Amino acid sequence: MTDAGYRFILVLFFLLIPIFLSACSGLFFFPEKKLVLTPSTAKLEYSSVPVTTADGTQLDGWLLAGVPPVKGTVVYLHGNAQNISYHLASVYWLPEEHYNVYLYDYRGFGKSQGKPTIESSIDDYADVMAMLKNVLPEEQQKYIVLGQSLGGAFAVAAVAKYQHEFPIDLLVIDSAFSGFRRIAKEKLKSFWLTRPIRSLLGLTITNEPDLLQEVALISPTPIIIIQGMEDQIVPPHHSKNLFKAAKQPKELWLEPDARHTQSLLHKELRDRFVKVLDYYTQHRYK
Repeated sequence: MTDAGYRFILVLFFLLIPIFLSACSGLFFFPEKKLVLTPSTAKLEYSSVPVTTADGTQLDGWLLAGVPPVKGTVVYLHGNAQNISYHLASVYWLPEEHYNVYLYDYRGFGKSQGKPTIESSIDDYADVMAMLKNVLPEEQQKYIVLGQSLGGAFAVAAVAKYQHEFPIDLLVIDSAFSGFRRIAKEKLKSFWLTRPIRSLLGLTITNEPDLLQEVALISPTPIIIIQGMEDQIVPPHHSKNLFKAAKQPKELWLEPDARHTQSLLHKELRDRFVKVLDYYTQHRYK
């Protein structure tokens, strides 16, 4: 590369780095304030159940009531965009299978207060679990944590951090990436303007928590990793690396024709999913 080329890259780096330094967490969050529907639109029985976090921030959440007899409760962590009204489509079918679903918005999403960060999104999980412990009957406190995309990354970190305080029966992550810096560098590489300095810009993105280390801490809680092989947003190698790093018991479900977070749209996989939920809630793995 010529001296002029190096000077261009250096100037470009110093022009862009303030943006990345000020918004490194913002690269992962694309909230939408407006709710497009409520569970009642889908004829689901539900309650509005907000969560107040340790610092007094209120998060919006919906508790979808499972058809009796309720076998357990799925705690759902959604992806990086929009809000729970959009992500309802991912879990609306679970109440009919006798599972409650609690889905909530991260800070700054939908009706939730505050501004989202990676750290707060992980730590707020503990306040969600504490709330559920207080409001749910004991027989419904058999927990499955389901995280999709960014929510899968949060789920890995949160369960690893709080599993002793809030034990769960099963962790399911769908279309999750294996590290915040890892996925950011891949996306920077795909954009021509940042490609030459992706390594430098990647250093502005947090590498903590390291999800490949965190996922190894979750055992003996069972983990199921779901991945669509046609995913163009989070490439399948992320799920494969998470699976490799995780300890037993673990399963990797690869769906050949599914795109990003689309695997559970397939009836065959849903049926398999419900059978696994039934197994782990009936055989409490402790």
